[in-house]
Amino acid sequence: FILLALVIIGGFFLFKYIRTPQGVEVFDRFKLSIPYISSLFRKLYLARLSDNMNTMLVSGIPMVRALDLTSSVINNTVYKKILGEATESVKAGKAVSEALSGNTEIPGIMIQMMKVGEESGELGSILKTIAKFYSREVTTAVDALVDLIEPLMIVLLGAGVAVLLASVLVPIYNIASAQ
Repeated sequence: FILLALVIIGGFFLFKYIRTPQGVEVFDRFKLSIPYISSLFRKLYLARLSDNMNTMLVSGIPMVRALDLTSSVINNTVYKKILGEATESVKAGKAVSEALSGNTEIPGIMIQMMKVGEESGELGSILKTIAKFYSREVTTAVDALVDLIEPLMIVLLGAGVAVLLASVLVPIYNIASAQ
């Protein structure tokens, strides 16, 4: 009982901490460090980034404003910080691919594709291609995760039915054998 109370109290304080700005940043970094889940989150954020940037550039919004708006769309402080730094670099005259190239969270292939898009004048279509790619990757990763969880759920449901059945039949058996 005491252990349960400690877990509940600890969960309450953890929930309160995660709602602070520092807690949000720690939790966002934690999400990007979990072995399988981090890959899913990275792909999701990269898909959002690419899709949003594509939409903005095709609409004629300037690059600095597009980066600024994209940073507000992504719900991760790590990527917001990366895009904020990139915005400042683009204001200073760097290309977007060059501004994003120093970060480990942005894959090199994405940087290279953006560089080709900048040089050819087709950055919008390149970003659309990147967004489609990462969207498919997210869908594939979620499907794989569901495929992994499904057998576990079947086993847990079977165990639950077995416990329920045992809790009903064992008392009946004990009463019948006592007479």
